[in-house]
Amino acid sequence: MKRLIEGSVSFAILLLCIDLMLFFFIWLLQPSAVKSVGPLIILFSLTVLAFSVILDERHHRRISEAFENFLEMPGETTEAELIHIIGPQWEKQIEFLYDKLNLQASQMNEKEIELISYREFIESWVHEIKTPLALSTLVLSNHKEEMSSYVYSRMNRVQQQLNDNVDLILYYARLQAEHKEYKFTKFRLDLCVRETVEEYNFLAREHDITMHLNLQPLMVSSDPKVLKFMISQLVNNALKYADFKKGEVIIATWQDSDKIHLLVKDNGRGIPPEDAPFIFDKGFTGNHPDRQKATGMGLYLVKKYAEALCINVRVDPKSTIGKGFCIELLFTL
Repeated sequence: MKRLIEGSVSFAILLLCIDLMLFFFIWLLQPSAVKSVGPLIILFSLTVLAFSVILDERHHRRISEAFENFLEMPGETTEAELIHIIGPQWEKQIEFLYDKLNLQASQMNEKEIELISYREFIESWVHEIKTPLALSTLVLSNHKEEMSSYVYSRMNRVQQQLNDNVDLILYYARLQAEHKEYKFTKFRLDLCVRETVEEYNFLAREHDITMHLNLQPLMVSSDPKVLKFMISQLVNNALKYADFKKGEVIIATWQDSDKIHLLVKDNGRGIPPEDAPFIFDKGFTGNHPDRQKATGMGLYLVKKYAEALCINVRVDPKSTIGKGFCIELLFTL
């Protein structure tokens, strides 16, 4: 647009100079004719200038459209069209740009193929590792009497951490997939929560944390497997940051006029106010000393999968005043 205006100004100055020359010659030949011929010369110049501006604007629009088509779909057809519009003097530059775009597209395709292969490998590895993990859980349960209570508790804790980390890797890899598949069914939310919490009872007892369940028998429509993963991340987070002396975790469900609520709350130190806007960012751990060993992925994945399942996530503002961390999942009826 700037170049169009500059070109029009230059052309207008040229027309003005020509008009002045014409006026001068007419004045030399017949001074009285200036008044009668002058307006016609000015009108003609303004008409030429207007047509010039319109033609230039149309030409620049065609060049812009041709460039956009060429950049969106670089090919021989769009390349030839662009050269035809802007002139053969730009042919070498356009061919150079065409080669660069093709090289960049090829590199991007290779990277995308590598990323897909990497994700498929991770998912395959997760499924493969699940078998020895399940077997080790069975062996650990069958040989409980042969171990001291301390060794058994430590082994159970390690087992749970391994399962949690493997699930974390799997769901992160699935989040990168281009086509994500979710299986929506209608199920009892309280039963889903109880099944998930049961896996953390041993960890709660080991840390002397009391879990209070206040679950109403409510039906929701969602993907139960993904939702179970989300709940496990919230429960694991609550157990990790509950008060280390008299730890308590509250898990409750209830229904109001238009939503079903699932609340997970601990009685730890909560989060600093300055960290609150960033707790769902990937890899964010904040400055809280209790969270320095965290991966910063749990709440990030919860938020991402909540968006995919049309579940709202809400953090209680009281979580920033040092009286525990409280987070809710809200299901629209």
